[in-house]
Amino acid sequence: MFRRNRTSRPQTQPVRRDFPRVEYVPLTLAELEAYERVMLHAAERVRIRRPDIGGLGHHEDVIAALYRSAGAASVTEPDPEKVRIPIQKGDFMSLKYAIWDIETYGGRREIAREARHLLNRCNALLGRERAVIHMGGTPVFDPDAPAPVVLDAVELPHR
Repeated sequence: MFRRNRTSRPQTQPVRRDFPRVEYVPLTLAELEAYERVMLHAAERVRIRRPDIGGLGHHEDVIAALYRSAGAASVTEPDPEKVRIPIQKGDFMSLKYAIWDIETYGGRREIAREARHLLNRCNALLGRERAVIHMGGTPVFDPDAPAPVVLDAVELPHR
């Protein structure tokens, strides 16, 4: 019934798409614990003050992914003091929203301060991104990569 015209089309070059590179920065175990504390506190404040929103599981999903990376990082570096856990830029930028949630919904000021410190440190490290390898689909920092440049940023207190 219907016939398709089969005209020849000019050959074109394949379209090259340059996707943005996923950027990672390293966290220590103490910073991972601080990140977890901030994100869980923010989620708790939202759950208490805004029950109409419902349970947002994004925070818990990000924390679970970071702990998987921590497990993979501990394989490449058995010394807990030297473990570097890769966190994606998008994941640590969620600290901005966590800070907003904590301040808006009556959270503890010291946790918001800790979140700001962690966010500032991650932003400082973003420019000093290191080589990343993948172990079974989980990103870890290459143990053979050169040591990171030490910044003047103070480490988070160990609790």
